[in-house]
Amino acid sequence: MYKLEGEEELTFGQLFCVDGNNSMKHVFLWEKIVSDRDTGDGAEFVLGESKECEDSRDAGENLYLLREKVNEFAKHHLAELFPPKATEPEVPENPCASRWKNMMEDITSKMWGVFDETGIFVALCRHGLVLLIVNMVWSGELAKYPLAFVDCLLEHLGKNLGCGYDANFQCPVGAFHGHTHNRLCQLCYLATYVLGLGLEDLEGCEQFFSGSNGLARSCQYTSRFHRQQEITSYVKHYDMFHTYANLSKFLCDNYNQALDILKKESALHSFMKEENIKSDNVFEHWLGEEKEYLLGLKDSSKTDVKTLEMEYVQRLVNLDASRPALFSTNLPSAKSTFRAKYQVFSGAAKNARRDDAPYMPGVSKAEVARHHGKENMDKDLEIVQELEDQLEISDHMRQHIAKVLQARSKAVRNIIDRYNAAAIVMEPPMAQLTWEQVVEYTFLADFDILRDTHAEVQAKPWTRPSYRLTMDTYFKIQQAREEIQRLNIEIRRLITWIRDEDCLLQGQEASL
Repeated sequence: MYKLEGEEELTFGQLFCVDGNNSMKHVFLWEKIVSDRDTGDGAEFVLGESKECEDSRDAGENLYLLREKVNEFAKHHLAELFPPKATEPEVPENPCASRWKNMMEDITSKMWGVFDETGIFVALCRHGLVLLIVNMVWSGELAKYPLAFVDCLLEHLGKNLGCGYDANFQCPVGAFHGHTHNRLCQLCYLATYVLGLGLEDLEGCEQFFSGSNGLARSCQYTSRFHRQQEITSYVKHYDMFHTYANLSKFLCDNYNQALDILKKESALHSFMKEENIKSDNVFEHWLGEEKEYLLGLKDSSKTDVKTLEMEYVQRLVNLDASRPALFSTNLPSAKSTFRAKYQVFSGAAKNARRDDAPYMPGVSKAEVARHHGKENMDKDLEIVQELEDQLEISDHMRQHIAKVLQARSKAVRNIIDRYNAAAIVMEPPMAQLTWEQVVEYTFLADFDILRDTHAEVQAKPWTRPSYRLTMDTYFKIQQAREEIQRLNIEIRRLITWIRDEDCLLQGQEASL
């Protein structure tokens, strides 16, 4: 942010990412009172008064947003300030909005009464420095947290920020998370297709949480002050000795990555010449055509159901892999080795608890592995149960589906053969499919295109896998150019900062 005179104006002056994480929960200490109700297993306990000592000290060091500031953006408060107008135009729904659920309600409800702060929500700049933190209180990840961040960052960083939603603010989907979104959503918001982001993947929060999760054990039973103090100390250490210390390396690595991508430009031009593609502008045109096509697809509700059904099948496979002997389906899965490992760790953990087992201080690795395995099983089961509620699938139906899945590989191959046999006799003939192509399909749009047998759609260049790959290569090259443009500015800023700081320190030394 050490802006220099005469700098080139960028599409996004600053880039940052925001996300929530529920590992850093804080257990609220309540008195347990025996109620009059008899549950059959004995008396029931209810929550009484708080046992936690009052401590109003602030250890946030200007990193934390206050609860009062966040609650200004709560749903009920905004509804009072900005009541909907009858004449307001209808805003088109995000194609993935109905499927978004970061924290399931049943999990969240179990937290109430046990946890006060249920995790943290953070904002990081593109280099990884922590800008803001807020505690998620009595809830999962709600819209008020990013809205409060947006308001604060606009106030302090100015306009043209890469994460928000008005003329001076845009909020794209991170490159990693974006690949689980509907293709139409990707065409609108995926970082790959948003001009001005460079090679930024907007996934810095995930890297930060992978380290901060280690604080969870020591923060859960502390006071609010000491929890905040520990998180703040970690953030300052992370910023100084991890992010800031590696800032030069970050810039150099990104520069080398961008140069490597630009080397693919000659291959792109050769392909364009072979395929008689006249101009780069055609890739922008194809992207617009695909978006228009997907917007015009009929029976979108049926497509949503198909999406849920496809997700349900995959979640069943995951559940079978993480929970031994659930269905006894023997599904071939990439997680089958994990299932075997879990059984080994579970047995090892059991042996470690025997009376004649050697004493080992702390928790054994086998016990930790068994605990993580159980968490994965519970998570997979909860996701499956949620999808079953949406699809109205009974236990009997689940068993039936499980049996069908035993032969799923053979069935898919048979369907591919039937599809290819039908495709070859059509007028005009449809493209043939291979097992490898189907396995590598990552977008729902790939299957949407297969379902549409109209010749005018199938004749579009952007429906061909090789052209889709070429189109993504083109946008990646554009991003590499944007990255170099941004890095040329950031490198000058950093070098100037180092020079000015050195002059300042030498001047202070001389004056003393």
